[in-house]
Amino acid sequence: MNKTLYSLLILGIFAIASCSDDDNPMEMPPMPTCSDGMMNGDETGVDCGGSCQPCEDGMVMLGRRTELFVTNNTDGNITKYSITGDSLVTLVTPSSAAEGIYYDAMTDVVVQASRSALQLEAYSDVSTSMSGTSVSPAYTSSADMESPRELAVSGFSYVVADNGSNKFFVYENSGSGFTLMSTVEVPFPVWGIAFKGDDLYAVVDTTGDLAVFYNFLSNAVDGILRPSKRVTIEGIVRTHGLVYSGADDVMVLTDIGDAGNTMDDGGFHVISDFSSKFDALSDGELLSIGMQTRVAGPSTLMGNPIDVAYDSEEDAVYISEVGNGKVLGFTSIGSGGDLTPSFNKDLATASSIYFSSDETDGDVGMSTDNAMTRLYATSTANGDVSVYDGSGMLDKTINTASTSSEGIYYDAMNDAIIQASRSGNLLEYYGTFSAVTDLTSISVDFSGNADLMSPREIAVFGNKVVVADNGMDRFYVYMYNGSSFSLMNTFDLDFNVWGITFMGNHLLAVVDNTSDLAIFDNFLMNNTMDGTIMPDKRITVEGIVRTHGIDYSEADDVLVMTDIGDAANANTDGGFQVTQDFSLKIMDIQDGGTLTLSEQTRVAGPSTVMGNPIDVAYDHKTKTVFIAEIGNGKVLGFSDALNITGDIAPTVNNDLEAAASIYLYNN
Repeated sequence: MNKTLYSLLILGIFAIASCSDDDNPMEMPPMPTCSDGMMNGDETGVDCGGSCQPCEDGMVMLGRRTELFVTNNTDGNITKYSITGDSLVTLVTPSSAAEGIYYDAMTDVVVQASRSALQLEAYSDVSTSMSGTSVSPAYTSSADMESPRELAVSGFSYVVADNGSNKFFVYENSGSGFTLMSTVEVPFPVWGIAFKGDDLYAVVDTTGDLAVFYNFLSNAVDGILRPSKRVTIEGIVRTHGLVYSGADDVMVLTDIGDAGNTMDDGGFHVISDFSSKFDALSDGELLSIGMQTRVAGPSTLMGNPIDVAYDSEEDAVYISEVGNGKVLGFTSIGSGGDLTPSFNKDLATASSIYFSSDETDGDVGMSTDNAMTRLYATSTANGDVSVYDGSGMLDKTINTASTSSEGIYYDAMNDAIIQASRSGNLLEYYGTFSAVTDLTSISVDFSGNADLMSPREIAVFGNKVVVADNGMDRFYVYMYNGSSFSLMNTFDLDFNVWGITFMGNHLLAVVDNTSDLAIFDNFLMNNTMDGTIMPDKRITVEGIVRTHGIDYSEADDVLVMTDIGDAANANTDGGFQVTQDFSLKIMDIQDGGTLTLSEQTRVAGPSTVMGNPIDVAYDHKTKTVFIAEIGNGKVLGFSDALNITGDIAPTVNNDLEAAASIYLYNN
């Protein structure tokens, strides 16, 4: 506060007191000075900053404005901590619980999402408010919400994540009021949200997943909006809070662990060089723990870290710890581990947290602009890899060391192709693949041992490769590190295998010679010992005669399976079936139950050119289903796949002799 204004305020109080009926004169508080041992007046530290001399402590400038704004669900008050000044100010609000907070230093307004009033509340003149002051909102939104959690701001747009209804409420802030612009329905449980440029990132509550909505505000209209991409962050049990720094290109996510344990199983993950790592991942993939730094353990005092803030100037992470009632800070994070917090303040049911400084305000970084779609196909006739663009146009054909191959995956992080060689009965790895030109012959960088008998499909999750071998009716699980494949496990099955795909941590497998689908929950975690394993659930997919190919989209929650019909008829009786909202439907089906045809759509008939559709890939961006048609030697594409049924001619029709497996890279 300006010292002149402060003096006038004190004189005013004294004058009012003098005119009252109280015969005892009020004692005037001492004037703030730069030597009274208190942080008062317009100081930013104790007796320093503002009108006083700059604050210094060795090499650290304590005069820098570093403020944490924290909400809580006990009384709804706003707590403001000055990190460098070691002070706090509590603003008493009319809310009794709040979550979601943002401070605009330019207008000196703090906004919080009231869980008791179910609205946004804006409080002005925050920097001059004294601790303990009862404040009233300068303006509010309408009471639209059900259970508001986090708040993300881009310009004048304020987005609230509501996990009561799993919606994003998008408001426009005029400076004197909030106008509800749209209500966006989200197909998963929501909590923490953060902008990176124009893209909105959102944690998927109850999981360790992170979703992104590219160009969010341009697409934020009433109704359902599905994410542009959804990936799993390895090592996180259940994520809640997140924050992004454009200056450091760092994303930080919290892990509350088991929600029932609020005392000591929490942590946070720091992902440096976030853009290059996240952007390289295709929808549904895994960001491995080796690409992150994890802080967790009893010394951290984290049991339920509900939200997180980040200071890029000091590389400091601040946590609102609701379980233990703390506001915590961590510096010198290094390689992580069980760190003791360098900042530790008590705050009952601390909920949302926002860090503000002159250097970091508005540090949302840049939007993603390098999205790419590529379709990779193998052939059992020659082992070539054919590459198509997102529209299905052939880009190049590469001659590999294999003479027959099936099962393919593109690792964008390492720019490598992994394929299952049927001629060599082993896995092959080809690096620097993007630079290889059309009709070039390439050599294997490294390969696995010839463990396989008849490899069909492969499914990759992080650095684990699962091979479905229908010669042995077996899953082979390999780990690769950029220079070798190591066989980790061999699992025997009681059914014939072919197509496989991951749905998060779960492995989905077709049961060859039937129309059945087998589901292995938490496949890599639950199965670590060699031997026979059984699926957690096996269901019948009505309408299919014999299934081979399978693909699942996390972004759209869509499952696609192929039907080869009668294997002896390789030319005319094939098709594919699409199940939307698959994760919800499969939850309601018991082991041994049926996914009815009425819950799916089917494309089949002579116009489809499908006789033996051996594999399938789904493009959630364009809603296109691609088919590897081995019977007629084709790579086919069907657009508007979520709405078409019956005998539909393909929109993409490429010749490819003995087309086998296909993989769609879609970042």
